[in-house]
Amino acid sequence: MRKSLKPSFGWGPAALFLTGWALLGLTFASLTYAIAVGEGRPFDPWLIYPKNLALALIWACLSPLVFGLTRRFPLDLRPPRLRNLLAHLPSLLLFSAAHHAAYIAFLWWVLGGPPPEHRHETVFDFYRDSFLGALYANILMYALVVLGAQAFLYYEGYRAAEANEARLRAQLLDARLSVLKMQLHPHFLFNTLHSINSLVAEDPAAASRMIARLGDFLRLTLEHSERQFVTLGEELVSLRCYLDIEQVRFQDRLSVEFDVEPGAAGAPVPHLILQPIVENAIRHAVAPRAAPGRIRVAAKRADGALRLEVRDSGPGIGAGAAAGEAGPGVGLRNVRARLGQLYGGGHRFELRNAEGGGLNVTLEVPLGAAGAEV
Repeated sequence: MRKSLKPSFGWGPAALFLTGWALLGLTFASLTYAIAVGEGRPFDPWLIYPKNLALALIWACLSPLVFGLTRRFPLDLRPPRLRNLLAHLPSLLLFSAAHHAAYIAFLWWVLGGPPPEHRHETVFDFYRDSFLGALYANILMYALVVLGAQAFLYYEGYRAAEANEARLRAQLLDARLSVLKMQLHPHFLFNTLHSINSLVAEDPAAASRMIARLGDFLRLTLEHSERQFVTLGEELVSLRCYLDIEQVRFQDRLSVEFDVEPGAAGAPVPHLILQPIVENAIRHAVAPRAAPGRIRVAAKRADGALRLEVRDSGPGIGAGAAAGEAGPGVGLRNVRARLGQLYGGGHRFELRNAEGGGLNVTLEVPLGAAGAEV
């Protein structure tokens, strides 16, 4: 769910906001006092500091309203600029009048009245006579608040656009990964149904067992269909289910060994990342040969990564593929594409001929990678 980018008005931000305005008022008071001292004019610091502090804090109270008006009528580069600018003109006068009224109230009821030269005037007379003199400063402060609000709105828009872009990138990535993952299903189903068809007449019992294991495999796949990542333990359950199907097909010609390091089973891995690699090993090391074939699946942690290896006893690959080409198979192409989408350059996927014969497929993915929640 998208987080709101609107400013927070909790106690912490509110205190920081008021402190900033107070410091601004004290700065203006210090400048005014320094100028008076430099010109040799008498000046009472105990009077000028409270006045400037009051001027600033009154604007602090009014600025959220100015902010809301700027959000409603932003002064940006998009039309209608003139209409928005005209909307601020009466507001400028209204806020100036409200600010000056609050300041006069502060002078009368907190500081005991106006300056000595205006002691003979009533509060209404003093307000009328001093309004124009204070208008220039109030216009300046209103403009500064509007500019600050507009700067925040630009930043807010930038953050919103950035968040929206990240969300769209995530949706696009998820869509690409889903397409790649779904491509495995018809590919695998075609091969399995072809095997079942060939066994129906020769060995109906074996065909029945294969259908039952296919149902288990599909059930597990559907349970994780909304997840790009599962634990290695969950991935191995699905893989063993798939291997049970192939065991029915190849009987004693297929031998599988697992070597999983204790503690590695909880590591996150992409869903159905091992099945196409093992399927490729069976297709090349077991299916075309009359001699028994062996497949070894190993997993261990190494240097902050999870290393998965699938080794078979087949004929291996040529020099071009050994250099890193995945070959024309749909399964291995999708494995490489999914790893690139999920990890970028932060993974390793290598095919090389193993010592003593056969193909060794090595896959390394970082542990605790961003987005790899299971």
